[in-house]
Amino acid sequence: MSTGPTRGGDGPVQEEAAVELVVARDAAEAAAETGRAAAEAEPAEPEIVTFSDLVRAHRAWEQELYEHERHHKEPDKAIEREFRRKWRQFEGKYGRIDDAYWSVRDASAVAFTIRHKRARWRRDPELIPRFHRATDWATRDEPDIAAALDECETLAVKVEEIVRGASELIALRRIHAVASHLLGFVDREWGRRQPPAAGHRTPDKAHQGAAKKLAEDQRKELKKVERFYDQAGGGQARILFFWGMAQGLLVLVLLTGLAVAVAWSVDGLDGGDTHWGELQLFVISVVAGALGAVLSVLSRMASLTGKFALDHELGRKNVRWMGIYRPFVGGIYGVATFLMVASGILQTQSPDADKDFAYYGILALFSGFFERFTKLTPAGAPTPVEEEKGGKEKEEGTS
Repeated sequence: MSTGPTRGGDGPVQEEAAVELVVARDAAEAAAETGRAAAEAEPAEPEIVTFSDLVRAHRAWEQELYEHERHHKEPDKAIEREFRRKWRQFEGKYGRIDDAYWSVRDASAVAFTIRHKRARWRRDPELIPRFHRATDWATRDEPDIAAALDECETLAVKVEEIVRGASELIALRRIHAVASHLLGFVDREWGRRQPPAAGHRTPDKAHQGAAKKLAEDQRKELKKVERFYDQAGGGQARILFFWGMAQGLLVLVLLTGLAVAVAWSVDGLDGGDTHWGELQLFVISVVAGALGAVLSVLSRMASLTGKFALDHELGRKNVRWMGIYRPFVGGIYGVATFLMVASGILQTQSPDADKDFAYYGILALFSGFFERFTKLTPAGAPTPVEEEKGGKEKEEGTS
């Protein structure tokens, strides 16, 4: 006899439904608890992939392909996926890998990346190139090659910090080419065969001589790149110095206007007439002194005798700050000129009362040229290197 649901509600069907309801309720509570725990958990920090991490992942993938070709076994797809994941993360931070040389001896490589940085005020994106190097594993038995690669990286750091634009791209590409040649020499010795079990071997004298000769030849190429870097860095340092002076002049004008407004307000508190004529002469003296300092710097920049040279390796920010403070030095000389003439210490007077503006202005302009004799900079920061008549270089910032 079959059993089925009854009108009274008792029976196997209702018991099964009750059990299903309990199970569903428990599952819902467990899911809610899991959701709360996930919401309360701290977010995982994004993984930082360095160039060394990428090189090791590439080496593992390359070895997997090598084993596949040698033993005809199916390659592990997980290793390839891990390598491509690290590749995407690395390019997401540093930009597209434009060129790279991967060593076949060990987990070593050099690469050149370009990142596109967009700015609101520029139509075309700014290109930010960078040189990457991880070669210690392959060059552990090649001290001459390792030393030359160290010089490549040192020069690349200088270029990345100082130079911008097409000059930076050219210099870093040439550095990458030199590094590729050096690392390629190591690979020519080993080929695709695996290194010894110990991982080390002592190169013979012939090999050491060839490595030393190659390192010296590539150092000559690095010297050419360094001369190019010095020329480009010096030119860009002058441009930064000029824009720093322009910024300093603008700030000085604004501060002078604020000082005049405060003086005018204080002078009018007693209800008397404000000394508007004196304030105008003060403003003219400050601005003319600052312009005199700017003209003094520009005249030395245009000099063919090399009277003005900037140490571009001080950094772009320091060079800009050195330019910013120059108009302030000229403004101080302009204030000094105004005070000496207005106080009568020089016992001079304007040729014509209607020409006071021109009289004060021209004196302050010429006094601004004395900024070249001011050798100390704020916070003791190094200043331009100027060449004296005797041919000796004299560094500003020394008394």
